[in-house]
Amino acid sequence: MANELFNSIAQVYGWFHRYQMKRFSEILDAQAEAIDLASMKTVCDVGCGTGALCAVLANRGLVVTGVDPAEKMLAVARTKVPYNQVLFIAGDAITGLPFADSSFDLVFTSYVAHGMPEVSRKQLYRELMRIAKRIVIVHDYNEKRAVMTTIIEWLEKGDYFGFIKRPKAEMEELFPSITTIEVGKRAAWYVCRCETT
Repeated sequence: MANELFNSIAQVYGWFHRYQMKRFSEILDAQAEAIDLASMKTVCDVGCGTGALCAVLANRGLVVTGVDPAEKMLAVARTKVPYNQVLFIAGDAITGLPFADSSFDLVFTSYVAHGMPEVSRKQLYRELMRIAKRIVIVHDYNEKRAVMTTIIEWLEKGDYFGFIKRPKAEMEELFPSITTIEVGKRAAWYVCRCETT
């Protein structure tokens, strides 16, 4: 059901690609030291949509893989990001991603977790942790929602209200260490460290 929705709105998401790139770039500029981005080489963006974050990461010299279950989102991504810059592949974290354990230094997922019921979110977190060597960043809403967020979440049939009750506590059940970094008025990075040292 969710894939049908995101396939149907892929072109609309594509209209905001440049704006999303600008915003992701600003956040990375501000937070690069906090996650030691300079030491990273490989990155996977799970739920990459139209590839805006992938493009920003690739522009910083990282080897980037973008994964999304919605084929039409990937089709738009491939028109927005040069083919040789990012590898885009179809995949779903809930059914299992086609990567070996610890395949990437850094794994992102942006505005994906809040749209899933709790059982699926926990499966998402487990799969992200499995493929990450060092850090998983869950970029998502914080508790300061806007009216428009409420409307969009209702239309998308997401679980924002379940997600935001205890995002950090929910992640702490799986990850050894979590830090929350506010990256916008209504957004946070939940930085989940896979390493215990």
